Amino acid sequence: MIHVRKIGILAVAGFALGIAADARADAVSDFYAGKRMTMLIGLSTGGGYDRYARLTSRYLGNYIPGKPTFIPRNMTGGGSLVMANFLYNAAAQDGTIIGAPQRGVPIEPLVAGSDSKAKLDPLKMHWIGSLARETSLGVAWHTSGVKSYKDLYTKEFIAGGTGATTDSVITGYILTRLLGMKFRMIAGYPGGSEVNLAMQRGEVMGRATNSWSSIKSGDYTRVQEGKLILLYQMGAKKNNDGLLKDVPFALDFAKDEKTRKILFLKFGVNEFGYPYVMGPGVPKERYEAVQAAFKQVVKDPGLLADAKKARMEIDPIFGDEIASLLKEMYSSPPDIVAALRAASEPTGKVEMAKIPVITASVKLGKVGKGGSKVSFKGKGKDGANVKGSVSVSNSKTKVSVGGQTAKRDALKTGMACTLVYQGRDAKEISCK
Repeated sequence: MIHVRKIGILAVAGFALGIAADARADAVSDFYAGKRMTMLIGLSTGGGYDRYARLTSRYLGNYIPGKPTFIPRNMTGGGSLVMANFLYNAAAQDGTIIGAPQRGVPIEPLVAGSDSKAKLDPLKMHWIGSLARETSLGVAWHTSGVKSYKDLYTKEFIAGGTGATTDSVITGYILTRLLGMKFRMIAGYPGGSEVNLAMQRGEVMGRATNSWSSIKSGDYTRVQEGKLILLYQMGAKKNNDGLLKDVPFALDFAKDEKTRKILFLKFGVNEFGYPYVMGPGVPKERYEAVQAAFKQVVKDPGLLADAKKARMEIDPIFGDEIASLLKEMYSSPPDIVAALRAASEPTGKVEMAKIPVITASVKLGKVGKGGSKVSFKGKGKDGANVKGSVSVSNSKTKVSVGGQTAKRDALKTGMACTLVYQGRDAKEISCK
């Protein structure tokens, strides 16, 4: 009799738990139904972070209960720290905003210490995952005179990066201090696309970090033509891609075990790839629903087909693994962390890029609402390929169509135009 009563109690309890779980699921679905979510991308258009985030945005909503739609939006500055700080401190914490920061952001507070520009605690954020782990490469433009990583020990190497405290810049400081290379870093470019253009224009000689997936999907023809030289690769482990078999592994440059451990702590962030994250105040049932959706979207046939067509690798890492790796990194021995912080300090006065005014013949791509933002692709006066997007102001941008002064809402997809821009701001657009 007692046994039967226990079974009955357990059955009732299980039934109640099932009802509660269904109610939570219904609440999540009801919340997201009809919602428009935002994917905030911390780097500029055209680079690897942008391309992966936009690919994810196209399919992720299909797996979130309620099937919300997605709008990707670029919020650049500080190598994505502007976006990450906004996500943590000012963005709505209701589960409608996902951030796509640069992979070095999660350990920026650890590396920079009291000098950190990150106003956030990565261990309190809700990590969703990344479509691909990453290998970063040091690269040189063919006119630089640098042909091998060995040249970096004897020749000053001027390299471009984004935010002054981001991975793209401090890697050069670290390799200079720990290995004796001769990097001179120029910070302040809005994103990798702008650094690549700066290489082609001769403003910088190369990059201390450049994502392999971005090179493979967009710039590999330049490698084949001998224009882009691969100097070294960085990551938690050597990439077994056959195309990288002759590219040396930077951890092997370490002169002793302590140096290797410091470099491993720094280069381990490549495991994060192109991470997605939600703010610390997002309700548990909502971020868990998004985490579950991400585990499904990485298997979506449409996403995989698009990735294959664009030559984008899919090698996912999920949010729980990112969180675990971060916890391990923040528990690193104090002497290793201190040594990494010291090595990450600028080797002199931080030099900021002087963003040039570029004049280019372009074809307009996507035009935002009212012409406030336009994407473009074409060639600059110097013959360099240009692509990206710019903001168009009704008051500050001179717009003309067919020789007549016009408002920005006259801009249409497919127009052939002469575009004058600086960074992400259009100064003049003259279209036929």
